[in-house]
Amino acid sequence: MTKVMKHLLIAGGGFAGFWSAMSAARQARELGVRGQLKITLINRDEYLGLRPRFYEADLTGARIPLRKWLVPLGIDLVVGEIARIIPASRHIQFVKGPTAVPDIAYDQLILATGSRQAYPDFVERGRVFSVDTFAEATTLDRHLRALAATGFPTPASRTFVVVGGSFTGLEIVTALPSKLEHLARSTPRITFHLIEQAPEIGLGYPPDARLYIMERLRHLGITVHTTQKGLRHEQGCLILADKQQLPTETVIVATGFTASSLAAAFDGPRDRLGRLTVDTFLRLPAHPEVLAAGDISLAKTDPDHYAVMSCQHAMPQGRTAGHNAVSLLFNGSPLPYSQPRYRTCLDLGPGDALVTAGWERHIITTGLEAKVIKTEEILNQAISPPMDITDTLAMASPVTAL
Repeated sequence: MTKVMKHLLIAGGGFAGFWSAMSAARQARELGVRGQLKITLINRDEYLGLRPRFYEADLTGARIPLRKWLVPLGIDLVVGEIARIIPASRHIQFVKGPTAVPDIAYDQLILATGSRQAYPDFVERGRVFSVDTFAEATTLDRHLRALAATGFPTPASRTFVVVGGSFTGLEIVTALPSKLEHLARSTPRITFHLIEQAPEIGLGYPPDARLYIMERLRHLGITVHTTQKGLRHEQGCLILADKQQLPTETVIVATGFTASSLAAAFDGPRDRLGRLTVDTFLRLPAHPEVLAAGDISLAKTDPDHYAVMSCQHAMPQGRTAGHNAVSLLFNGSPLPYSQPRYRTCLDLGPGDALVTAGWERHIITTGLEAKVIKTEEILNQAISPPMDITDTLAMASPVTAL
């Protein structure tokens, strides 16, 4: 008698989606059901973008080909833009383009479509920059190189503004001075501005960490503007709440993220960022055939805290989701997601970073030692899967997330 092939569909090829796929393949082998399971990963392109590196001066290696891991494991990759998810019939529809992608049905779905840059109302998307995607980071890079090639001839070309004093905004603005210095060794005086609507920069950090961040910004010559609500961006000029005008050709937005709009397809509560509430196994309570992982998932890391939108939480959630999806399909036991350990490592430009531990974000180390942790341990190791497939599968165990 022919066994019915079950289909696990993973929507999204970022950190959560990639590690869901790896964990699913691993668990299917463990249960001896790999021959009864089809695993499909959907992504808008063929790459795993290492999003935490998109602010860097050099984007070489900031994305890696998914097929290198998917093909040896027999995981299908479908490249396409998802238009609609229909939970009632358990299938996905695609945006129709030059190459039509047929609808795909699923038995179990892992929703890992991530988050998108939240653009404030005062900006027009086509007139500002971001590092939300590899394509947008590349566009910014080309823009900076073009300005450098002309020698920054006008005050507006020499004024660089980052809107949003978030984690990402701080990493962007502290990387800009050295990047521009590298692109154009001899330049007129360039100014950098960091705009934040809150009364202080780094409100998620304790006072000593905020002080360290501010001292670093001053050292780099970055002008900070706080309590800036009601900005206007018109005719190549950013007008601040205090009426100060900043003529500029470069406004970079880093005002936080919202969950993928595909979350709207599902019933259930969500938070102000649009993230879907999940149970301890990362399932949607109203849709037991769907698990959510990564930035689209409102998951508890421990009894008192929810995961934040970061690869630090997306990767372990993916490992748990992949394991649980296969277990649920084949009558196995799912594992609860748990991640009580929390650490941040904020890049602050050449030779400096800030490493904190715990949800209180106590300072662990700063300066060059912290910078080495950021570059060598995190950006060059932790967020990149091992090149060896066997090593990757070993890392895909949800136990490694605890």
